[in-house]
Amino acid sequence: MLRRKSLPDCIVNAPNLFLGNEVWYAAFLDLNADREMGWGAGPIRWTAIRDYAEAWDLDLDDLEFFVRAMDKEYLAIANKPKP
Repeated sequence: MLRRKSLPDCIVNAPNLFLGNEVWYAAFLDLNADREMGWGAGPIRWTAIRDYAEAWDLDLDDLEFFVRAMDKEYLAIANKPKP
């Protein structure tokens, strides 16, 4: 017999995305691999954002705004000192 397990916290406490915002999140995921890596994760390059906007016919200002906002949060977590 299968037991029901509770959902993980990341699912239970997942943020609500408004319709249309999945475009910006998908762009962030696509661009996530296009960053400088050295002693830690670096920001996504502006030229990568520009090229993505041109390739997908997206407004550059909007794309940069949303990707930079998500990237800021990503970098804060990725570069957090390990105990």
